[in-house]
Amino acid sequence: MQIIVNADDLGYTRGVTEGIIEAYQKGIVTSATVMCNMPNAVYAAQRINEVPGLGLGVHLNLTCGKPLTQPHTLVQPDGTFLKNRVFYKVFVDPDEVEAEFAAQIERFCDLFGRLPTHLDCHQGCYDGQTLTMAEVGGIAPEHPTEEILRRTKRLAEKWGLPLRRHCDFQWLDGYHGDQATPQHFLQMLQDQPPQARLEFMVHPGWCDLELFQRSSYHFPRVKELAGLCDPQLAQALRDRGVELVHF
Repeated sequence: MQIIVNADDLGYTRGVTEGIIEAYQKGIVTSATVMCNMPNAVYAAQRINEVPGLGLGVHLNLTCGKPLTQPHTLVQPDGTFLKNRVFYKVFVDPDEVEAEFAAQIERFCDLFGRLPTHLDCHQGCYDGQTLTMAEVGGIAPEHPTEEILRRTKRLAEKWGLPLRRHCDFQWLDGYHGDQATPQHFLQMLQDQPPQARLEFMVHPGWCDLELFQRSSYHFPRVKELAGLCDPQLAQALRDRGVELVHF
């Protein structure tokens, strides 16, 4: 069995970035994805030199921070991205989405001096599959979800990159909130066949002031970090013959 443990949101804040690095150095995280439009992506690029073995992809983002391009349908009057509760309820121009995604991939290459290992997304923005969809209340008919996904797949093919939920690693999102425990992580493996290839989406981080002010998912990131760094979890995975890999 091969498992990727991917930490989303590298570069969101400095605290989140430091927590992800700790989850790699002391825990079972093998991969991370960068929010390349966020100001702290620069800090992440500076810090990541100390962890060359960490797989690193792009966390494509349309619902947090400011865009790298100049879109009209993706932003609020203040120039920041639409919140996810609005994003899925309106029409957004797929051309603007594709241009912004391309800019974020190119920004990654500029910051890190290499190609990303893969692509995934923040709050399901390229295919509507997100933990927050229950809060969002579903996708409105005018939102071009299928076309956005088609454009994203085209970008992934252009760059030769795997795309979360649309590649040969099965995506698991159950390590979250109250379920972010070593025991639940292992429970999620119980019914998996020995040849399974799995990607666990996780969100470890340190809760700094910026995260506390920006996100409702703040203290739970510390709980995720603690579980991922639990040595008993790492030992249990070794006992099961699990190979921890990245894309």
